[in-house]
This record gives sequence, structure tokens and C-alpha cells, in this order.
Amino acid sequence: MSDFGRRASRAQNAPTVLLQGRVLPETRQAFKDAAEASGVSVAYYLDALARSLVADNGSMPLVEDPRRLNRVELPIPAA
Repeated sequence: MSDFGRRASRAQNAPTVLLQGRVLPETRQAFKDAAEASGVSVAYYLDALARSLVADNGSMPLVEDPRRLNRVELPIPAA
């Protein structure tokens, strides 16, 4: 059964832009679950979450660079 018309959404003709990215399946499911529990679309949930983060922190929070997470420095003596 479709949820069309049952979820809250932004005002008609509100200016929006497309935002796409790949995430882990469990991350996607967590967003879908949170949006459903909130009674809103995933798009609206993500937008509201981003606005909340900016309101709390003054800007979007920074995250760790994934290339640095597993970096191990090898013990190579200097020549």
C-alpha cells in the first residue's frame, strides 16, 4: 500500500534541488525508519535533520576522512 498523501511534506512549489549519495543499506533503513516514525518523507526528514544540525552547531558538522580512519604508520627507520 502506498503512503502517498499520508506523510507530511513541504509546501507546494517550494524551491528544492536534487541531492544524491550512496550509503550503507542499514543507514538507508535507519533514515527510512526515522522518517516513517516522524510521519514525513525521507527527503523531508533529511532536510529537517540538516537544518537541525546547522541550528545546533552553527554549520554542518565535519566528519572523519575515511582515508584516514584505517591509516597505519609503518615503523620504517629513517635512513
